[in-house]
Formats: sequence, structure tokens, C-alpha cells
Amino acid sequence: MIPTPEPVRDIRAQIAAVLDPAHPKRACFLVPEDFQSIRHDHRDDVYLKARPEGALLTMDLGLITVFQTAPSDQDGFDRAMAEILGYPEAKPDVVTACEGKPFARAKVVQARDKDGSVITEACCSPGWLEVTQDTLRSHVTQGGSLVVLTPLEVLGRRILLREAGE
Repeated sequence: MIPTPEPVRDIRAQIAAVLDPAHPKRACFLVPEDFQSIRHDHRDDVYLKARPEGALLTMDLGLITVFQTAPSDQDGFDRAMAEILGYPEAKPDVVTACEGKPFARAKVVQARDKDGSVITEACCSPGWLEVTQDTLRSHVTQGGSLVVLTPLEVLGRRILLREAGE
């Protein structure tokens, strides 16, 4: 599954969560297009490192080390990103569990804020749905919600919001 640029409102919500010491989100991954378009306040306690796959924003230097030393092959990189972002299931495992048909069988769990912006999302196979929901539940902020979508619904939302400038 190819990473798709996210709506600006979602990236802002993700960065805010990373910068909030009370929130469990420890890192935000930005695909190259998002990395080029998003501006954030530079702080001494925030690390932002880029590599060809995208950039990682975090306050945890250890996560930057894992990111910088992650394998460059797609499966290896996706496994490292699952570790960095705290996902219960890595993308290669989702694809395998979905018998090579992740768009038809996988689910995406989103933790959203009160405005409907995505703070954290994780793709999972059907057998990992409950674990993924339990993991992301703590990422939902007050007044927010936990949402389960198909990968196509997620992509459709991203495209519509990006076209609307959100």
C-alpha cells in the first residue's frame, strides 16, 4: 500500500499530539509531499529527520535512531515504522493476513479529535481489529472518536479533504 499525502488538518492534529507530553503519540511520519508542505515551530526538544521515504517528527531521540537505521527495503521499512509508531501489526503482516488483498479485507482504525481530524491511524487485518482498537483508544482526545474504515474510505477522505484545502 502506497502512502498517500494526508489532509493538512490531520498532520496538524498529529504534530500537536506528538508535542503534548500527556498524549501517548510519540512520533508523526510525513510522506515526502506532506513534509514539503507542513510548517511547524522549530524547538530544541523536537527532532525532525528525513529520508527518501519521508520524515519523522518526534521528541524521542531513540525513535530517530530507529528511523535513521531502518532498512530501505519496503517490508523492512514498514516493520520499523510499525515499531516506531506503536502499531500492533506491520503492513507486510496485514497484506499476508489479508491473503494479498488488503484493500478488500484490511481495516483502518483511526483515533480522531473532536473536530474529526485523524491523530493516529493503523491498518490491520480482521484478526487484529480488536487489538488495534484497544491500542488506539488511548489516542482519542476528549470529544473525539475511534473510527473503523476500509482502506478505500481512508483514501477517499484524504483526497476529498486535500482538494478542499483542509
